[in-house]
Amino acid sequence: MRILIIGNSKSAEILTDFFCENPEHLVFTTKEGLKGNYTGINSKDTEELKEFALANEINLTIAADRFSADADYFPVFTENNLAILCPDIDALKIASSKACGKKFIYRNKIKTPKFAFFEKLNLALDYIRNAKYPLVIKPDEHFETETAYIAETFGAAKKKVEQLFQNDNKKILIEEYIYGKEYTFYALSDGFRPILIDAVQNYQNELSVKRPVNLELKEKIYNEIIFPTISALASDGTEYTGILGFDIIITPKNEAYLIEYNSFFKDLDTEMILKDTGEDWAKLFMDTITGTLADNFETPFSFKNRGRYYGAFELEDGQEIITQSAKTAGVLYERLLSEGLDEDILNEARKLWEQ
Repeated sequence: MRILIIGNSKSAEILTDFFCENPEHLVFTTKEGLKGNYTGINSKDTEELKEFALANEINLTIAADRFSADADYFPVFTENNLAILCPDIDALKIASSKACGKKFIYRNKIKTPKFAFFEKLNLALDYIRNAKYPLVIKPDEHFETETAYIAETFGAAKKKVEQLFQNDNKKILIEEYIYGKEYTFYALSDGFRPILIDAVQNYQNELSVKRPVNLELKEKIYNEIIFPTISALASDGTEYTGILGFDIIITPKNEAYLIEYNSFFKDLDTEMILKDTGEDWAKLFMDTITGTLADNFETPFSFKNRGRYYGAFELEDGQEIITQSAKTAGVLYERLLSEGLDEDILNEARKLWEQ
């Protein structure tokens, strides 16, 4: 397979080297000094990258930098029938801006800490003067080495807020502190059916460790956070195709609070996720792009819940219809009907879901 990796991050480097280990892959990269073939093209130059992909018959392109909202690869590549693992610019907004992400989370009733955004210093100071401590303080924009600041007192919070505005941050986030363990859960999404692939425990963005997560908790995260996110985007006409990371706090009582989204693997997590799984990641990424992911993905991390959240109906050819909520069921019903599936079979599936 001919693969093009776009990006200058550590994740792009790890991904390039990882695919180069397979002699069946011919790998090209926009980052110099790696095992792959260096293109010499700026990673933000979508037109030139598209021309390169066409000229070199690239089978799979991967945009591997998180929060890369200043280059919209998706329409340029897809309009030319080029397969690219990358969400479009509208879907990417939930991960590239904390304000967009938090508003989306709140609007769709996904559990998240109480939060507020501020564009003026005096309003932020008024808020923290009467707030309950500790507080978490962050800039609105994402960056790779970002670490949340936890303020225990008004004095510490005031100093941090003033520092952020002095550093030309146009908007800052202040949210309540939730005690618990921080994980990033990663999903692959074809726009409608996300698949949970792995979970990594994080330590202040300095260390990541793989830790076992029990099936019950995985199902809870999937049902309450991952599936509702992808479903809500699809309902809004914005299909998220690609990798989506979910930063989640798990409390001692196993409550799950979604903090924010990530549009790709974090640099600290990439190698741990890719290696030692025995998966053909090039094929998984292609399945994500072509919409065949749920049919072909089989790893220890995947599961299909038969509990009260789902109804399922087995078609004659083995294809499975799974629905989760009334809103999601309607979206899935209309999509499958438009794709030519028999209406009687779809109605039977909905009856099972309603039981």
